[in-house]
Amino acid sequence: MKKFFLILMILVVAVAAVLVWMYAPTRFEVTPEIAPAELAAAESIPAETPAPEPVVAPVAEPEVEPEVEPEVVPVPVEEPAPEPELPALTAEAEALLPHAEAGDAVAQFNLARLYALGEGMQVNRAEFVRWCRTAADQGLPEAQYTMGCCYLRGLGVEISPDEGRRLLEAAAAAGYAPAAEELKR
Repeated sequence: MKKFFLILMILVVAVAAVLVWMYAPTRFEVTPEIAPAELAAAESIPAETPAPEPVVAPVAEPEVEPEVEPEVVPVPVEEPAPEPELPALTAEAEALLPHAEAGDAVAQFNLARLYALGEGMQVNRAEFVRWCRTAADQGLPEAQYTMGCCYLRGLGVEISPDEGRRLLEAAAAAGYAPAAEELKR
């Protein structure tokens, strides 16, 4: 997920740079204060000779055209494509659901894992906790370990070191090695 956001940010910065480059002013008008003929004559005069006094001739006032506001053209902004709508349940989750509802602890834990990871479906922490806790209450060591870690870290549940430790000890007593390792920390 972090890689996706990094790639998205790089893409946004690149698009912004291209838009700035494309729509930045590319012409600068330089209007010399001296007429081109006078400029050419001034360049041919050696530096030692003093410059002749400028001749001031009456100049007719030019007609002043009203300033025209430049037209503001909106820059099209490409919004990132919306995330595709994920189904509430994948086919795998739908197949596990009847078994989980019937009390199969392994199906409950696998369904909880699908809700937590959101592989092809929407992540749903509440359903993850519901099914993982149900499997843990039935004594499945993997679920006890997972819920124990959740209680210790406050992942989807309120932090409860006592409940987390109790679940980890139950999983370790059932021979689940990761639970024993977590208890050593």
